[in-house]
Amino acid sequence: MKRRKLLCMLVAAVMLLSLAACGKGKNTDPNLLKIGDYELRYKGAEIMTDYDGNDAIVATLDYTNNSKEATTYLWSFVETATQNGTELKGATIFLSEDSLDTVTDSQFSEVAPGATLEVQLAYVLADAAGEVVLSFEEVFGSENGKFTIDPSTLSRESAGSGSASLAGGGKGDGSGGEAGVSGGGTGASSSGELRDWWNGDWYGWWVMTSCYGYYEDMEGEWWDVCGTIDIGEDGTGTVILWDEDYTESEPMAAAAVSLSELGTGEFGTLMSEDGWFTDITLEHADWIVDPGLAVYPDMVHIDGYYENGDDEFTYDIYLRPWGSYWDDVAEDQLPGLYDDWYLPLIEAGEPMPDSIG
Repeated sequence: MKRRKLLCMLVAAVMLLSLAACGKGKNTDPNLLKIGDYELRYKGAEIMTDYDGNDAIVATLDYTNNSKEATTYLWSFVETATQNGTELKGATIFLSEDSLDTVTDSQFSEVAPGATLEVQLAYVLADAAGEVVLSFEEVFGSENGKFTIDPSTLSRESAGSGSASLAGGGKGDGSGGEAGVSGGGTGASSSGELRDWWNGDWYGWWVMTSCYGYYEDMEGEWWDVCGTIDIGEDGTGTVILWDEDYTESEPMAAAAVSLSELGTGEFGTLMSEDGWFTDITLEHADWIVDPGLAVYPDMVHIDGYYENGDDEFTYDIYLRPWGSYWDDVAEDQLPGLYDDWYLPLIEAGEPMPDSIG
């Protein structure tokens, strides 16, 4: 009986070892992350000086697109950098004194399926010693990963001085594997038909909810809003918005954006890259605007979060092209000045004014 029991235990042990050997296993390459349909290989990092004179960490990665569609790094990941538990601000580092090109521009380049492109990330350091954690999450998914970099091991370089040094290696937590490097991607672009739908004047309303601090008494308040969207052939452009307290020349929000043909509907998805909303900055993916998810057709819904110290609120902005009738919208979801201000203007064939009311 004891022999039989011992034999069973030995068989079970062998089976466990066999399963462990056949399993996927933990990543053995600390410099590689596999996140969804994409791979990121950490190649090194350097310390550089940004245009304001701040010390910044510049990390160099190989980005591989294993999806079935051409895309860009920016449309693959929501990326953040933290040091000592504080989120770092992005750094602007020009390639040369006589150029407006920056070290991070390749993030906008389109990468074909199966191809690899070198990209760089730049963030202003809070101090010279604390570890920097670069975190990545899929834009259209939930998988994530991170690299940890020790700035104290990095050398100081100038922009455009060459490949990143591998001396302060990063530590990753993705799954292992190799990613071959191929030619760089082409510039991102969007079709003229797609841009035609987005470009132009827009009108609607916006509302504040979940208000705290200074804005606590403004819960549920809403205002009419106008705006202009201008997207260029390279798929990047601007969104300018103003409500009843602002004007086009002094707007409520000004965002640099990028447009992708990817989305749940036929109009793609717009994403913020830089800019500001009232008195806070906008960063990459703070706005992800997919008209295919809007409740009504031909509508843009921008949702965001405002936080400044103890003051915070969430906001929702609903827009339709200037000149559109909102006959299919419930009465309590019409802009406040729709009947008395907007309708008389569009019925008279007037262009959108640069102020409201």
